[in-house]
Amino acid sequence: MKKSTRKKTDINVKLGRRLKHFRTVNGIPAEEMAAAFGIVKDSYLRIENGSTGLSGEYAYILATKFNCDMNYLFGGIVTDHEFFKINESGREDDNERLAEMLHYIADIVNGKKVTD
Repeated sequence: MKKSTRKKTDINVKLGRRLKHFRTVNGIPAEEMAAAFGIVKDSYLRIENGSTGLSGEYAYILATKFNCDMNYLFGGIVTDHEFFKINESGREDDNERLAEMLHYIADIVNGKKVTD
């Protein structure tokens, strides 16, 4: 196997650690993440170990498909505790907001007067 000449940067290593933590805590196999990104498992694992950076496209997939908070992933102000609190309630909150929006749209379509 050819040894990589890529230099691991601090940001890629930190981001890779957070990504791996997110994946393992949520019970997502590396193969599933790789498939979602459209890459092979070895390429995905290079992201987790910091050899390769996380592209914007992959970050978007994490946010939309896996409900991963980007503040947590990129080391923002969200702590591990806050992250898991967000994850536990996030889907319920999203469903409530979606239901409210659908009712709002239905009222508009049905010609009802909409108030804020």
